[in-house]
Amino acid sequence: MRNTQELIDRRRKLLESLGGLPEPVVRNEEWLYLLGEETRNSILIEGYFVSEKEFEKALKAGKPETRNMEVALNYFKTALFVYGLAYENFKSGEFLFSESLIKQINKGVTGEFGDYRRGDIAILGAKISPPSPFHVPDWMRLYVGWVKEHFADEDFIEFLAKGHVLFECIHPFPDGNGRTGRIILNYFLLSKGFPPVVIKGDKESRERYIRALQIAEEPLREVIEGRPGKERLEEALGEMDIRLMKEIIEESLIRSLDTILAFTLERKLGITLKPSSEVAKELGYSPDSIRELVRRGYFIAVKRGKTWFTSPELDVRKMEEASGAVKRARKSYRNNLRRM
Repeated sequence: MRNTQELIDRRRKLLESLGGLPEPVVRNEEWLYLLGEETRNSILIEGYFVSEKEFEKALKAGKPETRNMEVALNYFKTALFVYGLAYENFKSGEFLFSESLIKQINKGVTGEFGDYRRGDIAILGAKISPPSPFHVPDWMRLYVGWVKEHFADEDFIEFLAKGHVLFECIHPFPDGNGRTGRIILNYFLLSKGFPPVVIKGDKESRERYIRALQIAEEPLREVIEGRPGKERLEEALGEMDIRLMKEIIEESLIRSLDTILAFTLERKLGITLKPSSEVAKELGYSPDSIRELVRRGYFIAVKRGKTWFTSPELDVRKMEEASGAVKRARKSYRNNLRRM
């Protein structure tokens, strides 16, 4: 069944049966966890390391003690605000996106910029040369227009991948382009009712992410260095090899959906998640087999520490059974409320 889109769709359907994506506020434990993970990993891609304890300390105190903690706090606050706007897009069915929003995101994550660069810039590890500062405003107008035109495309993940690569190739700001681009990527996701993705910042994941950008950017190299043109851009985007970038987004989206689902199923409805080794015994699988099934997205699962937690009822290949378990849990939950 290894159809990643189907794995995502089944999770989305289950989430909708549970009331849909919860509002992105920090009082929701799932959102606090997801935003914390996104913040620490997104800034790590750009070389800023903050431990969980340091991040929690900065969040609790409301002020940073180090430059890295300041970068983390700026990212977290900006993401939380922007995702609130995206959530309103989703609820209202009206998609709002503009250059002013992009500039506000950049100003938030950097704490100082928010205006397009006025000089040339190089992208670390990239073969592409971003457009001259003279052409950046025109490229950004073209980018925003392209986003609005393609936001409703049938293949939403493809739209996300192409849009992310295009923004990073334009590299419109003096600093913070990666952080800005990843928040924009998640703004699009939340505007469609999906949770944000966490693109991992460890060495192996970072190298894979950069490789995905390098592969996809190739058709844009000549186009992006010249005058902005819609037809040339559409042609280049059509030639993009975005398979690896799509894979990264899809894998990350499955994990984020699982995080939201796990909190909802376990903490609100009382479905018990167990270590994958226990689930393997119940189902007659070997520990290695269940880990591989979890890795491939066949079970709704979350990682706590170094251990994967799931349930025999959360095999997405048998989503009817999973939905049945949810219905039973919801009925039990309502009955318990009546007795209180």
